[in-house]
Amino acid sequence: MKNIQIIFNAVLSKNIIEYILIDKNFTVVSSSEDVHKYLENKLNVGDDILFVLPEFVGAEDNIRKIFSEPKLSYVVESVYKNNYYVNMSVEYYDEKIALILLHNITDTTLSQQKLLQYSNESILLNTTLQKILNSQNALLFVTNKDEITYVNEQFMEYFSVKKVSELKSKDLKLYTYLDSGLKDYDALFERVNSKEEYVIIDDDTFILQASCIESTHRLFTLTKVTKLTKDMQIDSLTGVYKKSYFNSHLERLIKKKKEGVLVVLDIDDFKKVNDTYGHQVGDKILKEFATLIQNNVRGDDLFARWGGEEFLLLLENTNIENAMIKVEQLRRLVDTRTFKNVGHMTASFGLAKKEESDDVHSLLFCADKALYEAKDAGKNRIKFKKI
Repeated sequence: MKNIQIIFNAVLSKNIIEYILIDKNFTVVSSSEDVHKYLENKLNVGDDILFVLPEFVGAEDNIRKIFSEPKLSYVVESVYKNNYYVNMSVEYYDEKIALILLHNITDTTLSQQKLLQYSNESILLNTTLQKILNSQNALLFVTNKDEITYVNEQFMEYFSVKKVSELKSKDLKLYTYLDSGLKDYDALFERVNSKEEYVIIDDDTFILQASCIESTHRLFTLTKVTKLTKDMQIDSLTGVYKKSYFNSHLERLIKKKKEGVLVVLDIDDFKKVNDTYGHQVGDKILKEFATLIQNNVRGDDLFARWGGEEFLLLLENTNIENAMIKVEQLRRLVDTRTFKNVGHMTASFGLAKKEESDDVHSLLFCADKALYEAKDAGKNRIKFKKI
């Protein structure tokens, strides 16, 4: 790039290091292991977050709104905590839980301070800026519409290249890792701009963010958060993965052209449970159902909650014949189980096999349509549908 200062100015602290989950009473529900390094005292479940992080005192009304309005967030920038500079944000997790993210911006802040002394020495300034960009924890890359034009050292090391020109031979189209339907980096920017997306590359999970640095070029950052992402993507009621995490793995399966079968499953007549026994019993049935399925699939299979009483199951490295046998076993397990409080329950299953032309949307659509046919045919059965 002509002006590395422009790139540096666009590099915000995008490394999500630690997190805290709180409930509507501002009570700590859970947290990451190392969050204590930003706090004066050890954090415990049940602590009052306003005592732990007094920076949020006075913002209670703003934070309460986040529980009912998922698009809202509350940000406190550049707080000095235990020798660290930290950005803190409160974001929606679900209707009962809010997520506090603590972004460590120490390196960037100190670097900005040091750069002031070099402001009149452009050559030295650019050299220093280059070093700072290379010192970031994130993988940084700059693109025009069709290709990557600049990367930092961390990016080259991760993708095993020594210079940007080698990326062409690798045919590294990073936009396809987020969505196989995206066609170029401009489309990726439109998808990611002003928000964060989870991307899975090989076995690593990254947070992808984007900034516009000039009319023709975009800056992207990939921050590795494999462990944190898994913790954040667990459905708080059932203990299985959320749909967003499931989608990332499904994208990876499609990109790697692996064999696999997608299953959409739904508890039959679940509304009657809520209407007859109440939502507390309904929640217990969802937990029991999820545990039953999770305990009877392979360790490599991925199980997630789509929403309500609907779930998703990804059976990798298997053909449709073996998948049908496995899903029939699951159907019988549900059909023969006596669920607490309600007794007999059944479930319906829709299957779709990944084909060469599939993307996430078409595969989900096909499996969901198969589920609809299973329901329409009388429930408590499985259906396989081809596109």
